[in-house]
Amino acid sequence: MQTTVQKQVAVRPTLRQRLQRMGEAPFGLLLLAPAALVLLLFLISPLIYALLMSLQQIELTISPDWRWAGLENYAALLGERAVRESLGRTLVFAALTISISVVLALGLALLLNEPFRGRGMARVLVLLPWAVAPVVAGVLWRYLFHSNYGLVNALLFQLGLIPAYQVWLDNASVAILIAALATAWKSLPFLALILLARLQSIPEALYRAARMDGAGAWARFRYVTMPHLRGMLIFAVVMQTIIALQSFDLIFTLTRGGPGQGTVVLSYLVFINAFERLSMGRAAAMAVLLALLIVLLGTLAPLLAAERRRKEPQDA
Repeated sequence: MQTTVQKQVAVRPTLRQRLQRMGEAPFGLLLLAPAALVLLLFLISPLIYALLMSLQQIELTISPDWRWAGLENYAALLGERAVRESLGRTLVFAALTISISVVLALGLALLLNEPFRGRGMARVLVLLPWAVAPVVAGVLWRYLFHSNYGLVNALLFQLGLIPAYQVWLDNASVAILIAALATAWKSLPFLALILLARLQSIPEALYRAARMDGAGAWARFRYVTMPHLRGMLIFAVVMQTIIALQSFDLIFTLTRGGPGQGTVVLSYLVFINAFERLSMGRAAAMAVLLALLIVLLGTLAPLLAAERRRKEPQDA
């Protein structure tokens, strides 16, 4: 008896079949690959170039040549009084901006979450500051606090709260507070909307149960709302930290670093060294230090929150 041996020919799977058989993690990495390539090209490459520049002595007012300096730029910056003072102003400015913006955003989100007539229009109007360019926002706030025809002076004088028109931006402490207010106003819509989105995801049944247990408004906010908002509040703090530490254009149009050096933060000092003094090596070193500061402070809030969550079961 004759037996016929049939050879099975392996069929190569199509691209669609390969994608269908792919696991979730590899498929997610595949989708992220184009964005990762764009970031590698337009973000990582300039960072590496800036790091290399920070290790060079580049004084364009003297010579276009680059000279290897190693860590000399960093050592000089850490010992420079202007850098230390600008670092202090940067931290104060960031603390003011974060405090004002997060508190106002939380209050605005709670207000927009309540039912009232015209709530939809209010949610649209709250986006207006976000749509304003930072340069335009700086000019707007400069005119608001103008010493002769500013709206703030006119309003406070009419209400009898000030005896005469004030020169607000001639005081360094007041000027940095105004700059923090302007920065917080600019980023307020984004923070309020992400908090509002989280508020709307809280089940209404939790509030009904809290009311049945006799919890008042403050108790419901503390034991129902805040635990659900904690993660989003940490994200808001991190985002506002990044925004505040790299803020330049609004400060440039609002105060030009004045009065004196009263509002010269680290980002503004990078601009001064790069485009006024043409000291590109020192400017790059400052930019690297600023990036490290952003990473350090940006990761501080999540780490503190994680440590608190780790200790909560032990305290209970």
